Amino acid sequence: SPPTTSPVNDIIDTSTPTTSPTVTPSLRPSSLPSSIPTLSQAPSREPTDRPSSSATPSQNPSNVPSMSPTLSFTPSAAPIQYSRPTRVDIRYIPWNELDPENQKIAMNLDYTNTTWNKYGANPIEESSWEDLTTEQTGNASLLGYDMKSWDCWINHYEGYRWIDMGQPFIQVLQWFTSLGWDIQSWTGKKEAPESDFKTWYELTSEERFSAAQLCYFRMTWNEVEVFSNGGFPIMKPDFRFDHWWKLDDEVREIAHESLKYSEITWNVLGLGAVEARDWMSLTPSEREAAESIGWNQATWDCWINHFRSYSWENLVFYGLDLDYQSLGWTDLSWDGTEDAPPSNDKTWNELNELEKQYARKLCYFEDNWDMVDITPNNGKFPHPKPKSRFAPWNELSDDEKAIAADSLQYSEKTWNSYGVAEIERNGWDELTQLQQSHAISLGLYERTWDCFQNHYHSKSWISLDGEVRDAFRVLGWDENSWAANYRPPSYENEWNRLSEIEQSIAYRLCFFEDNWPGQAEALKGQSANETLAGEEEAAEEDGTEENNGTSEEEDAAETGPSGQTASSATQEDNSGSKCVFSGLTASLLISFWSFGVETL
Repeated sequence: SPPTTSPVNDIIDTSTPTTSPTVTPSLRPSSLPSSIPTLSQAPSREPTDRPSSSATPSQNPSNVPSMSPTLSFTPSAAPIQYSRPTRVDIRYIPWNELDPENQKIAMNLDYTNTTWNKYGANPIEESSWEDLTTEQTGNASLLGYDMKSWDCWINHYEGYRWIDMGQPFIQVLQWFTSLGWDIQSWTGKKEAPESDFKTWYELTSEERFSAAQLCYFRMTWNEVEVFSNGGFPIMKPDFRFDHWWKLDDEVREIAHESLKYSEITWNVLGLGAVEARDWMSLTPSEREAAESIGWNQATWDCWINHFRSYSWENLVFYGLDLDYQSLGWTDLSWDGTEDAPPSNDKTWNELNELEKQYARKLCYFEDNWDMVDITPNNGKFPHPKPKSRFAPWNELSDDEKAIAADSLQYSEKTWNSYGVAEIERNGWDELTQLQQSHAISLGLYERTWDCFQNHYHSKSWISLDGEVRDAFRVLGWDENSWAANYRPPSYENEWNRLSEIEQSIAYRLCFFEDNWPGQAEALKGQSANETLAGEEEAAEEDGTEENNGTSEEEDAAETGPSGQTASSATQEDNSGSKCVFSGLTASLLISFWSFGVETL
């Protein structure tokens, strides 16, 4: 049967605990505490000196702090770290390149052709997102904007009150303060800070960084394009484009000692190893040296490095990716995942006018885009002749000999005999990084190596520059003989037996009398004849008679069936070379004239 319960008045009040719990509680608590703590679900009246082990928080907070920190799984109310919103790229597409639908949306925001292409010209850009009408925010959303991106990239927080700048989910007060703003200047009670009157590249590096955090870049900061002479965004440092020996002695010494320039790495624009690094990648001593001769971060990164060592993320941060995108670059081609765009392989004259315009914004012009050698070149060659390469071995310094013998594996014999060394069969791109470095130390770089050392023979016929290919045609080459490496008869002639036109063409390919293949063969033959003559003389002294006469058949073979000598036949062949002008490029014909060829 079910247990029965005693009436309430039957419960005995004892001062000692019972051996088993009662069914109902006692009417009055005992006057003595229990020997073990009770497990209560209600909070204690007094705070404990240790955190509670309860799985649920106490119902009422204690009036004194706990002795140890609490472990919270929710964020505190402290301001979050500032993060610049993603750029909405459609705003930077020229009006005439927008599709009709987006033009209509932009017109609903009061944009016109003029105010779209001129940043800051539309009054709507002075309004923050909250100040826009519902219709306006709807159209802005269709272009890809939300509150954060509009307020940063369009309004640049200029519609905000100063006291709002430091709010937890805004946090831009630090960037305005860095630019010199305070509450008085923001509210118009005093003049705007100095930074507000500077162009983009007149800002200090710290100011540019702060402005970029506020979604500014060169075009939007200036609101109109600001160009120096020549259409560049920053003044051209003219001294950098003077050749080595035209520099002031002090400038040349600093460039050599501190920045590790040499004559060739200074004169060949873009060749110096230091130019592959942006300003912040230079050591403090290198930056100090660069500043002492006239550079700062803006001029160095634009005119020397052209921002090429920036990551794609850094290009985006400063808005420089827009200019590189216009030249065909993407984030994948920039980091080498994909091939470089076609513009990268074009000469300056091959760029179209729009590409040149964007290249100028990156501080390029013809000389530094084409990596021109500014060494004075008064010779007949397309590039300045590398003097050290054609100095005899015994005139080289010990350091030059060591470099030549190291990775390039020259010996005295192969150095003095042009075209013999194994290394000269390789084009510049086939050299290792160490070999290229050693070649530069000897006064050679890509253009002079490929021309004076390899004479372009490592390249395929189709990859040859048009003028170079035309020059080889004049000497008797064609695509088949080039692929088979079958040298035409002109290569067997001594230099002085080449026609004037052939010599002019040979100069274009960096040949001259000393390194012309036919001259080398003639020297070999002369050496062999001298050896043979010595042997014959020795044999005569020993009483040995040699028959050195020639038969009538040999005479006939030498004169040929028409009675011409080999020399006269060669002259006739050479005279026939004048007909090869047909089909040559105009620029190559002009180059003949520049060599003094009057037979045109």
